Amino acid sequence: MDRYFIHIVDGTIVRDEDGEALPDVAAARTAALRTLGEILRSREERFWEDGHVRVFVENAAGEVVVNVETRDLLASA
Repeated sequence: MDRYFIHIVDGTIVRDEDGEALPDVAAARTAALRTLGEILRSREERFWEDGHVRVFVENAAGEVVVNVETRDLLASA
């Protein structure tokens, strides 16, 4: 299993320093979506402050292998 680091950008950057052992990039994608969903549920009202949350995953070599983000398109209009 490879180590993947799930980072969060929500006004600030929260870097995952420990990482998680996952079998492949597909599992990292699933983990990124799960993390994004948890963030949106827990920060429901805060999301609307800037209307943007990003979750990205790096492999052990520091390469970004997953990037998932959501934004309120009307806020930027």
